[in-house]
Amino acid sequence: MKAADVRAKQQKSGTSLQVRLPAGLRTEADAVLAQIGIDMPTAVRIYLNRIVQTRSIPFPLEAPEVRVEAVTVDKETQEKMDEVARVWKQRKA
Repeated sequence: MKAADVRAKQQKSGTSLQVRLPAGLRTEADAVLAQIGIDMPTAVRIYLNRIVQTRSIPFPLEAPEVRVEAVTVDKETQEKMDEVARVWKQRKA
């Protein structure tokens, strides 16, 4: 079955999505969407369609920068850490 046929079938049969949100977030989002002229279900459908169209989240997602700090360790600890790294690398391969 072609992807377009699957989507058409899903649209006819429909499906639901339930999401828990903080009450304040829902209230504020409803107010913004009302100003735009759409309701929450329409906004969610637009969002999900954009994800499918672009095969990505339609805005940048970034994690905060990680602070890296050098730590001095003794020889025994370094050898243990090297062994863990070696085993981890083998498991990933």
